Amino acid sequence: MGTNKATSVDGNQKLHAFFKGAVVPMDEAKVSVATHALHYGTAVFEGIRGNWNEEQGKMFIFRMREHYERLLRGCKILLLDIPYTADQLCDITVDLVKRNGHQSDIYIRPLAYKSAEVVANLKLQELASDFTLITVPFG
Repeated sequence: MGTNKATSVDGNQKLHAFFKGAVVPMDEAKVSVATHALHYGTAVFEGIRGNWNEEQGKMFIFRMREHYERLLRGCKILLLDIPYTADQLCDITVDLVKRNGHQSDIYIRPLAYKSAEVVANLKLQELASDFTLITVPFG
């Protein structure tokens, strides 16, 4: 069986995700099939590029703060109440990128969503929200 690119960096090192307020192995970050966001699209996401510079041995994340400011504006529209500021989301992202040990270009996917496990309730202000973040090799 082949290696799943979404859960490993190089076939050996397992990737982690930020999920339910903590860093966990990516293969443990799962949601229920009854999650509100799956049924009604009550989620906001961004796609952020990280570019690895081999000469400097550094990852450069493209306009991260601007991405998170936009994500938070979208959260207000969908009544997604996540407990993080743009600066905190940037810190979480940098920590996760370092922890995952990427040494190639990456794709960063932050996602805020209605995490309540309920169907047939459209009163968004009553439903729990959450934030998750993954980083995967790009290309």
